[in-house]
Amino acid sequence: MKFFIIFLVVWGHVVQQTSNVSCWPVQEDSVMRLIYTMHMPLFMGLCGYFFYFSIQKWSSVHMYVIKKLPSRLAGLIIPMISFGLIKAACDLFRGTPIPHIPITFLKYLFGDIKGIWFLGDVAVNTVIVLLALYFCKGNFRHDWKYFALFALLSIVPYVSYRSPHIYFFFAAGYCLPAYVKSDFRSYIKYWKWGLALFVASYIAFSNMPWPPEDFWYDYHHQSVLQLVVNDGLKMILGVTGSCLALIFLYKLLPYMKETSLYHLAAREGQYTLDIYLIQIIVIEKLLGPFYKQLVSQSGINWVNEYGLIVKVVSTLVLAAILLGIVMGISRLCHKNQYVSKILFWKS
Repeated sequence: MKFFIIFLVVWGHVVQQTSNVSCWPVQEDSVMRLIYTMHMPLFMGLCGYFFYFSIQKWSSVHMYVIKKLPSRLAGLIIPMISFGLIKAACDLFRGTPIPHIPITFLKYLFGDIKGIWFLGDVAVNTVIVLLALYFCKGNFRHDWKYFALFALLSIVPYVSYRSPHIYFFFAAGYCLPAYVKSDFRSYIKYWKWGLALFVASYIAFSNMPWPPEDFWYDYHHQSVLQLVVNDGLKMILGVTGSCLALIFLYKLLPYMKETSLYHLAAREGQYTLDIYLIQIIVIEKLLGPFYKQLVSQSGINWVNEYGLIVKVVSTLVLAAILLGIVMGISRLCHKNQYVSKILFWKS
């Protein structure tokens, strides 16, 4: 599942870097929009899901906070700093103007660091859920209000974005193994209802009378009505899209277990954090600017010039190639223990 989602991340970034409008506002690129309706909610939900089992290894939440939390946060924040510095170095190499005033330069550098937003969101959501757990008793009827109350912390300005609906998916991922005891397979029969709801919400989200701007809520530029409609649709798309993706893989995996792709996914799915970080440099800092320069010089955007089918196939193939390159770079980085520690905080 993690490998499947990290491929969607790579594909989404390839589409973003080759799009005519760089996908902002997001509704301008239908492929990018479709990918983003599910892959980040599902990825954040998986982080919450595995976080539950991480806490279970300790005798209490308090013991987890004392013994494990510092290393978990270091494993998220240090890679943000390392790759933020690499992003700045890439800008310098490409000739991007770098501020010379120390304070301005530090703000510029911090912008590159906080731009690796997903790791920051995981760190913040980890702390928020742990705070809620101090008041929980293991009964969802009692505990849900504390998860909801502490959701208010997710709108406090922090690493990069302010997005309560991303916190929702992290908390939901945690709550699934903690409170839901029924078999996942009992819900598969409702997939048609989920698909219908997803399609209807996707059409509505794509045809609103105002632009959603991006997939994070923006109270500075949107009215209360816009926020409610935008983020309500995002929640529905995230939940239904995640469920449909889970059902799809559940049905597909039995036919793949003996294939080389299955074994590749099982192996490389352990390194999704590394892949996520490396692909930022490869796709956003190297490929994206290079492709935009080619388009600027030739006046032709080859990926978008020949219709939707060519766009989907070409970006899909390019994403697969780039994922292979990124995995190769990841393996090279882990051959040296010092490089692995500095970049990914792993031995």
